[in-house]
Amino acid sequence: MWGQETWTIVLAGALCAAVAAGIAWFLRKREFEPEDITVGFLGPSLAAMYLLVLALSLATEWQAINSAQQAVGNEAVAVRQIYWAASGLPEPAQGELQSQVRGYLSTVINHDWPQMERGTLDEQSDQQLSTMGTFLLRINATTSGASNAQQYAIGQLSVLASARAERAGAAGSRLPLGVVIGVIATSLIVCAFPFAGGIRSDRVSTTIAVLQTALVGVAVVVVFQLDNPFTGPLATTPGPLQAVAALVGAR
Repeated sequence: MWGQETWTIVLAGALCAAVAAGIAWFLRKREFEPEDITVGFLGPSLAAMYLLVLALSLATEWQAINSAQQAVGNEAVAVRQIYWAASGLPEPAQGELQSQVRGYLSTVINHDWPQMERGTLDEQSDQQLSTMGTFLLRINATTSGASNAQQYAIGQLSVLASARAERAGAAGSRLPLGVVIGVIATSLIVCAFPFAGGIRSDRVSTTIAVLQTALVGVAVVVVFQLDNPFTGPLATTPGPLQAVAALVGAR
């Protein structure tokens, strides 16, 4: 079964094609023909501008998605290492730290992710990291093994905090307004140009223009689907963190 994102792309392409076909039918009896010199200059120029803006937007979004995925992977590794480092601490510190790790994982998966899918993120999981850091610093390690475990956990907590901050930054990342306007404006111009005088009123030319409009519409929908790194067809999932949660028994 196709997902919602796929159906959205298909419907957007079909709608754009239908609109273009309607415009072509409306203009089917026009008597003027395009000027070859004008078409030869404007066509490639408009296409180059459109492709430049489209490539810029997709590259920006891909960078945000890659950053989010890397942050989640680093976060999963760090939180797992802290959990294992807790085994070198004496009781009751060991159990308390492991409980805090499980609580953090539960918050990230069940609380943070739904928020990030909506493009927001509060400070609840960050506050848990602060509590965890305070707890680690107050542990009175009486043996070298416990001291080493404490220092290692503190170091991994710093890595975890950095990964969480990077994830939070990715959750709030969006295309600049100017780029969004550029994508919409150049897409409309590229779609309208053939019907404004760039093609002749024959079946082959009209079919090509309709197909071009459908493809441009699909590209615009894909740009908007990828604007949030935690939604859409390439959404960053909590999979690595869920694997750690299953390993340590977090809910």
